[in-house]
Amino acid sequence: VLGLWLDLTVAIAGGTAAATSNTIDNVISHFALDDQFGKSICDLYGTDLTVVNDILTPRGVRQAPPTITTAGGNGSANWFLFLPITIAAGDMPAILKITLAATSSLQNGALTSAGTVTVTLIVRAAYSVGVDQPTLRIKASNPPHQQGDNAVGPYLPQGFQVEALAFVIAADANLGSLTLFQNGATFASLMPLHDFSSADTMLMQSGHLTGEFICRFPVFVVDSTSVATINLATDSMIRLYSIATVPQKSTGR
Repeated sequence: VLGLWLDLTVAIAGGTAAATSNTIDNVISHFALDDQFGKSICDLYGTDLTVVNDILTPRGVRQAPPTITTAGGNGSANWFLFLPITIAAGDMPAILKITLAATSSLQNGALTSAGTVTVTLIVRAAYSVGVDQPTLRIKASNPPHQQGDNAVGPYLPQGFQVEALAFVIAADANLGSLTLFQNGATFASLMPLHDFSSADTMLMQSGHLTGEFICRFPVFVVDSTSVATINLATDSMIRLYSIATVPQKSTGR
């Protein structure tokens, strides 16, 4: 599997007369993939999907999920997304498990009643019969947080090869800096907001998204030398994302 196409349509009937909803990705409570051995490939909230897409395609345009603007209490929105999550042939057949959230997931200060909601989600897989790809294992976690230094190294996938790394906090202003050391090498030393936002400006046509920090570091294997610290200028929840594969064994003699 080279990736998954998602086509999500959400329609509201009989909601608040004229209001704007939360983004429609909120209606997906859990999006989970397991390999044929029952091991998790990913277990994500619907609101994680756009972040994972940004990490996997860090040069391009973000596919932000839309909101629904109701007129007379009715309205609908559609979201297309390609997730380049690869699954190796040896891990197939994989199992996709989707849990939908309650109607209230669309409600906010504007939309106080979502009325009747219809959700249509179409998922298609892109396959290759030629070149096999390693399975990407996506881990999303919420490390404990406080103002100041927060050690997040223990929340990285121990023993796995990290292909991509990112984290999300409430807003840019909450970030103090990021530090990451690996096997004596310095990947980031008190890396400030400017370094993230300037990289996004250069590489993302949609620019920098406040509170989202893509770490464009070399591939590394998480081990006892991995030290990662997120410094918060203001206390904020941390959502940490790592995308990894099993390290490849050497075939040399």
